[in-house]
Amino acid sequence: MPETLSAEDVVYAIDKDVPPRLRLVPPAEVTIATLDARAGRLTRPEEVESTAPDYRDRFPRANPATGPIFVEGAEPGDVLTAEILRIALDGRGYTLVKPDFGVLRGVVERPVARFADVTGGVIDFAGVRLPLRPMIGVIATAPDGDPVGTAYVGRHGGNLDCNLVAEGARVHLPVRVPGALFFIGDVHATMGDGEVSGSGFEIGARLTVKLTLRKGGATEWPWLETADRIATLTSAPAFDTAAEAAVRAMIPILMDRHGVSETEAYMLASIRGDLRVNQACRSPIDTSVRFEFPRL
Repeated sequence: MPETLSAEDVVYAIDKDVPPRLRLVPPAEVTIATLDARAGRLTRPEEVESTAPDYRDRFPRANPATGPIFVEGAEPGDVLTAEILRIALDGRGYTLVKPDFGVLRGVVERPVARFADVTGGVIDFAGVRLPLRPMIGVIATAPDGDPVGTAYVGRHGGNLDCNLVAEGARVHLPVRVPGALFFIGDVHATMGDGEVSGSGFEIGARLTVKLTLRKGGATEWPWLETADRIATLTSAPAFDTAAEAAVRAMIPILMDRHGVSETEAYMLASIRGDLRVNQACRSPIDTSVRFEFPRL
């Protein structure tokens, strides 16, 4: 039976000094409970302002992660792979719009939250029946420096908000500290690429994840594989900088997989790769992007 980890004590910082809540010997499966983006504080539309995180705080109470999990044998320079086996959603969730968050500012004068039930594989939202597209927003290993809030994204992973982090994906995370210290959370029942309002359909969930360890081979940025593609995952305050990092991170992967030169890998990236935006909430959260290439 897989190990289990509850969401009783979620965290708001990806921190190497947080005591592990679970220790695993890889390869190992684990079932992990996660909370919604406001950790269950938001239960009615009228609570949208009173439960809002304060982004002036170093670690705003947003996008909580469950963890960390200490992976026995993991050392700096290794790769921790998290294979997403199952995402089981809670029955009700919400989305919201704020006047000072997202791509469009000032659409509303005050924050607005809308709730909906998840039934029969769909969300009935404002009369529109949306098929579910479950994905995981936060997935990370601990950085070797200062802690990073779970609302933020970086080379450790974090709030990637990538739609490909879904059932069947294998996410490769760099190990920077002994034990790797794995965190995960912030599930969405569905979220558009870009998460343009700053909110997906936020919901709690139970995840089943398989953790495996590869000695050596760590990359600067996380990357992932699905059944039909690979993708590098990068971020920066400016889109151009994030895009450059994503393409640069893909080049050595293509060189290794296809036995081509650096120049040829760049050509392949241009003629068949796809550059996509994961999350574009704007400041204070960096833009998160991915560069995809088909598995050939």
